[in-house]
Amino acid sequence: MAPLSTFLKAFAATRHASNISSVLGLVARQTGTFVPKPGYFPEKGDDTIAGGIFCISLSDLATYLSKTGNNPASTGSESPRGQGAATSGSGPYPAQAFTDPSLTKHTIFAPKTPPPANVSLPFIAWGNGGCGTDPMSFKNFLIEIASHGYVIAADGVAGGNIGSSQTMVSTMRASLDWAMAGGAAKYGNVNVTAMTTMGQSCGGLESMSTAYHDDRVKRIILLNIAIFQDDRRYLLQEIKVPVAYFVGALKLDMGAPNAEKDYKLLNAGLPAYKASLDTGHGGTYAATNGGKFGKAVVNYLEWQWRGDPKSKAMLLDPNSADSLVKDKWTVEYKNWT
Repeated sequence: MAPLSTFLKAFAATRHASNISSVLGLVARQTGTFVPKPGYFPEKGDDTIAGGIFCISLSDLATYLSKTGNNPASTGSESPRGQGAATSGSGPYPAQAFTDPSLTKHTIFAPKTPPPANVSLPFIAWGNGGCGTDPMSFKNFLIEIASHGYVIAADGVAGGNIGSSQTMVSTMRASLDWAMAGGAAKYGNVNVTAMTTMGQSCGGLESMSTAYHDDRVKRIILLNIAIFQDDRRYLLQEIKVPVAYFVGALKLDMGAPNAEKDYKLLNAGLPAYKASLDTGHGGTYAATNGGKFGKAVVNYLEWQWRGDPKSKAMLLDPNSADSLVKDKWTVEYKNWT
């Protein structure tokens, strides 16, 4: 997959359906696709397009962009101005990307050396922007997370050669199956009761579609994305685990306005978190250690999976020393104490 900046520039210049497909990673809808209908909840979140049942069709996306005038290549004051330095992450466990012969259509981001056995490593299944098949444009961000003691199975491989032009819900589900079967154990004491699905743009919708009706998934994180079409929002009734949205600015990130809608429609009592930074759709993933998105997501995970009080305060207390609010995020949350 091309670097994210290239991806976004190409997307910004695109307004015809035939061109959008090559940029966003979607393909035209096929016979047998999911058709939303209030009260109809399919057994699983698979669909005939990348992103699954929460995603948008190619023709609908073209209409949406034309109607809204949204430019996914927009940048904000917090957007990185170039590719950041590659590191092993800022966490206590220097991390890297691995290829694994037991999961050949994925890339593993994990500590270089398994941490001590008393360190429990939550598992994350990751979907790329555009449901692309090469996760390396997100490597700064993913290595940063892994360095704090997480094992991530990212869809796709360097170069993107997995035999298809985009990943599907089945791709992400395969990584969950792999972890449950013990495939991730070589990377440390992986906790398969602490599973998150997470992704950016189309990959975020893939993460929600994968988590749908899969009780192995305990957290969902959507980056720069939410449901596009109003007629699919009723599906949120079936989301039963905490959801976090990290998005760009309302007028710059096409995912932000929809995150506003979805956040309000989540089930009553469901814990949810929403934070917005002045970036476009590309966030800060290319910056060193994933930039401010990397910092925010790491601390959300540390709060959720390790109960870290400093991380919790950073997310919830605007007066804390390192709060996201002081880091120029706009934050809203509900049903957390």
